[in-house]
Amino acid sequence: MADSWHGYRLAGGHLALDLVNTVSWRGDPPRRLDRLELPGFFADWLERTGLGRPDGDLSAALPGVRELRELLYDLLADSAPRQADLDRFGELLAEAHTRAKAEPALPVRWSVRVETPDDLVPALTLRADELLRSPDTANIRQCEGRGCAWLFIDTTRNHSRRWCRSDDCGNRERARRHYRRAREPV
Repeated sequence: MADSWHGYRLAGGHLALDLVNTVSWRGDPPRRLDRLELPGFFADWLERTGLGRPDGDLSAALPGVRELRELLYDLLADSAPRQADLDRFGELLAEAHTRAKAEPALPVRWSVRVETPDDLVPALTLRADELLRSPDTANIRQCEGRGCAWLFIDTTRNHSRRWCRSDDCGNRERARRHYRRAREPV
């Protein structure tokens, strides 16, 4: 459904961050929008991220996907994750490994093939684990746009990226600064 994608793009740089970013305006509670609640969004998101559209009722998987999403936000938005969050992720990871198969290549990568809605949380957990164990975690930033709070991997040479997307939050912040300067008395 095209309308559910208004204002949303895969901007995190990793599937786990794109999952976290399915909440828009996380830092502005009155505007907060859980896109997973929008009709058709979750199915489209699965296809656009390459996970595919499993057979069955996707709504049955949403509580587990939401729990994983919020857990990942708590782990990734803070440079010192809480032990309780790490323990819960460990439980999800152990469950995911009971269903995982190694891909026949080196380095070894474990994955769960997404065929049913029950496969979604284990598949997403394994992908999140790849990010959590990678050096990319040192470059995860939170958008500085007012109220945004999306997470992204800063891949700029000098690690100076400030916004989830320059053409969205960046433009809003630049326009805000320009408006303030224009209104200041001379």
